[in-house]
Amino acid sequence: MSLSNLSVTEQSVTKPSATKKGDRSSNLKTDPSRSLRSFALNELEAITDCFHHDGYAVIKDVFSTQEVSNLKRATDRVKRRGFKLGRSFRQGNQGYWVNDDPLIGTNVIGMQWPSYDEKVLELHRRDPRMLTILEPLIGPNIRQIVNQLHWKTPGSTFAVSFHRDRINRKPAQAYRELASSYVQTATVIDPMTADNGALLLVPGSQLRRARSTHPGKGNFVNGDISRAYLSDEGYREVDLVPAYAEPGDVVLWHVDTIHGSEMNQSSHDRCLYINGYVDARNCMRGHWAFIEGQGIPLPPIDVPVLIHRDDIFEHNEVEFVSTPNHPTD
Repeated sequence: MSLSNLSVTEQSVTKPSATKKGDRSSNLKTDPSRSLRSFALNELEAITDCFHHDGYAVIKDVFSTQEVSNLKRATDRVKRRGFKLGRSFRQGNQGYWVNDDPLIGTNVIGMQWPSYDEKVLELHRRDPRMLTILEPLIGPNIRQIVNQLHWKTPGSTFAVSFHRDRINRKPAQAYRELASSYVQTATVIDPMTADNGALLLVPGSQLRRARSTHPGKGNFVNGDISRAYLSDEGYREVDLVPAYAEPGDVVLWHVDTIHGSEMNQSSHDRCLYINGYVDARNCMRGHWAFIEGQGIPLPPIDVPVLIHRDDIFEHNEVEFVSTPNHPTD
């Protein structure tokens, strides 16, 4: 079974009316003129240096307007299926995340492994340009452990608390040499702006040993995100830098870079297509993305592959589930 068979129409996803700017307070006090350093795709040495030194990189115009338009249509179809389901759902490694938002009611906040259902998303995860970015960092043999869509619906309270991705790479023994073997990427589908919940990062935080234990209440939250974890780690508001980016850009960050994002207080949707990759020499989990630089297609959805669900070989059935509070449930 695949949810791609659910009947959906091609019109844009219906979006709830956005709350007027200023109706809800925001803790964000970063300077809107500040943003992360960005590069062209052919500046590979600078991209690699920035990733190692600052824990991130923003690559501009990796994908064309037409390619982004195709991605947008696919992500809209996926979101419509989520609304049609109306509840969180999973089959094997695939899952829809649907919550009951305090302000707008039923809200699709994300999906895991949408590439099973949407060919354009499946081709994107193994696009040669992704390899161009990844190979200098983790080599030509790459597994994929994250394939997700995240939506910030206007008017909703959905936000992502500050965290390091390391807390989601479990069990720890499955990810050897994690700091030098993992790259998180986000292809920008909708513009990331000051008022729609752009990604916020602390450059250089990947170089500092964690001082505290993450609260452990999950990354997915409702409302303004707490700065307590930032403070515990020795950072202040002024250390945050927003990743303002345009459709077709790719943002990447280190597994130990502190990041999060606020609510969407604009009138426009904000979708990110997130793909996380690992050096296959240091991880036996995940789908193959590239072998010796060649892109590898996904198997059918009913073929179990060990990623984050240890029970995947015993339980691959279709089931409705509780909405997760972090992006690997």
